[in-house]
Amino acid sequence: DASFEGHYYDECTFLNCEFTNAHFGQGHFENCVFENCHLNTVKVTDAKWQEVAFKNCRLSGIDFENISKMLLSFSFEHCQIIYSHFKALKIPETQFINCEVKECDFIEVDLSGASFRESSLERSQFVQCDLSKADFRGAHGYDFDPWKNKITGARFSVPEVLALLNEFDIEIE
Repeated sequence: DASFEGHYYDECTFLNCEFTNAHFGQGHFENCVFENCHLNTVKVTDAKWQEVAFKNCRLSGIDFENISKMLLSFSFEHCQIIYSHFKALKIPETQFINCEVKECDFIEVDLSGASFRESSLERSQFVQCDLSKADFRGAHGYDFDPWKNKITGARFSVPEVLALLNEFDIEIE
């Protein structure tokens, strides 16, 4: 239940921290690293996250829709991101490397050039997203409608890419 509202953090490292129900709203985090942290149902309304890296973290139940869009940039490596909601965000080039992105909603999100390399995307949905030039190589568990997302130039691996054909009600042998 800690509050970071209105505080400014530059080049800080948060190591082995537990942030349950914390209020990050209106806090400014620039060039910060969260490592081995748990962020559970934290509030991020109007928080500014610029060049924030999450490594080996667990993020659960976070609604990113109302985070500050100004200079928003973050990356995730070896993280577990579950039950979280990303809507109407412009986060191109975002890295989700070797992550478990489970039961998350990506709605109207610009993820052009993003990387989901080696990540599990079980029961996550992508609706009206820009996934052009996104990298899904080595990713698995994704199943989204290619007609409801822009996927021009995106990169996929076989056999996982066959999941994109599920919308067509066809048999592949």
